[in-house]
Amino acid sequence: MKNIKCPLCGTLLQFFYELKFGELGRVGCASCEWVTFLASSHQAWKAAEEFVSKFPPFLRIHQGDNLKLDFNNDILTVIGKNTDRCKIYLEDYKGNTEIATPDDVDQWPWELEQKGDAE
Repeated sequence: MKNIKCPLCGTLLQFFYELKFGELGRVGCASCEWVTFLASSHQAWKAAEEFVSKFPPFLRIHQGDNLKLDFNNDILTVIGKNTDRCKIYLEDYKGNTEIATPDDVDQWPWELEQKGDAE
């Protein structure tokens, strides 16, 4: 349904039905094994979005994500990050590398996806 990634490991979140409760279930990460409270699909997804949005954007990006910097028109791919120094290591389509900070980011991956969905 949604393309929300786990803020801890980057795995796509999914809805897990609770068989004994019919249409109710939980949204969570199959790798980290955290889940939302038991709810309808819509409510569980909303709770997951709210939970993930509380993490700083820098912690929600993972290797392979695309983003746009405010001083570069190209879409860049995250090739790594240093959480101690708050640095993001990026690569453009030509293979050139760039180092940025969260303040340099103009559009995060989820903002790029929304813009792409609107077009």
